[in-house]
Amino acid sequence: MTGRNGDRTRRCPIALDHDFYADPHPAYRVIKENGNKTTPIVLKTGMAYLPPGLEAWLVTAYEDVEFVLRDPRFRKSIDEAMPLFAARSGGAGAARGSLLYNNMANNDPPVHTRLRKPLNAMFTSRSVAGRRDGVRRAALETLAKVAGAESFDLVQDFAFPFSISVISRTLGVPDADRGTFHGWVQTITGDAPPEVLQRDAGLMVEYLRGLIRERSGGAGGGAADVLTQPATSLDEDEAVAQAYALLAAGYETTANLIVTGFLTLAAHPEQRARLWSDPGLVPDAVEEMLRHQSPFNLSLYRYASEPVELNGVRIPRGAIVFLAFAAANRDESRFTEPDVFDIARPRRDHLAFGGGIHNCIGKHLARMEAEVAFETLIERCPGLAVLTPDEEFDWKASPTFRGLRTLRVGPGPAPAGWGREQ
Repeated sequence: MTGRNGDRTRRCPIALDHDFYADPHPAYRVIKENGNKTTPIVLKTGMAYLPPGLEAWLVTAYEDVEFVLRDPRFRKSIDEAMPLFAARSGGAGAARGSLLYNNMANNDPPVHTRLRKPLNAMFTSRSVAGRRDGVRRAALETLAKVAGAESFDLVQDFAFPFSISVISRTLGVPDADRGTFHGWVQTITGDAPPEVLQRDAGLMVEYLRGLIRERSGGAGGGAADVLTQPATSLDEDEAVAQAYALLAAGYETTANLIVTGFLTLAAHPEQRARLWSDPGLVPDAVEEMLRHQSPFNLSLYRYASEPVELNGVRIPRGAIVFLAFAAANRDESRFTEPDVFDIARPRRDHLAFGGGIHNCIGKHLARMEAEVAFETLIERCPGLAVLTPDEEFDWKASPTFRGLRTLRVGPGPAPAGWGREQ
């Protein structure tokens, strides 16, 4: 039907279901064929505070995504958004709340500024560059555990443990606790039943509260120490929520990028061969992976604080809006042959890390971590190939984090010392 300002809305929103989470681009192509306009959608599964059945709007065009990222009428305030989630969930259930979600990613200034400021110095490009040797050691130590194996799980044996090791060190998590929280994060960011979500969110709060209290006022240099300094003016609940935001986003997205990046290389053997023969191309390859296989599929929510016309479509006040970074990063008006994966593509601005005030605080760490991961795989696994058949791919049911639950690859790295003179 046709509304004011010439916008056209559909009676039946596009359903984002498990097929969409496995491969969002067929749905994006339909939207693009219809003018690449902001489109009504419904989330068939939920996660965290997002209830299943949530009706929202999806922004796919690069220009429109950039507009929303910078327009203050599209807001974030978890307290104001929660009633909107419940009202727009089609009776499928109220939104689920937890103090975990009251973090910098879910708030605008001045709250966002106060929450983010204490952590900024830890994630500058210079600060991150100084940690590269430690990150490389973590990658080598992780791969060493599968040395000599004919095959291993790239997700569970490398990408996740490696990324967890890096973010744990960044946060100040004790060595013995690394991985403790992994199952809880997978529940919170997936389509778990409400009772399971509530249980694991509670366990996560309890664990992080203990960590924050243990590190209170400490000088260890980890993010948990920084969050508890008196000068930050954060209370305990705010410190817990900030720690969760760093923990979840800090390893989930990078692990998924490593896996989907390699999967894409395997599907383009000429690109894989080129990269494996010239590791100097790794930084450019990682940028192309970020563009082509955006680890953030949909952004976190925004809501319209007043009616907004977006490229001819009228977004009503109170509407929930998601930005499709994966679609914007393949917008033909911005990128030449956007569906083509080319590790030598001239660098252009992709939106894998968002933009505006909510640009990803960990973008420099994520880039460096992915670069180190691929440098290490090239060095230690020269014959690495995907062994899991396409029909057995099991994609996580998450609107935001796109990634496989498992991916068998092989051969594994040779044992240390193999091939040397005896």
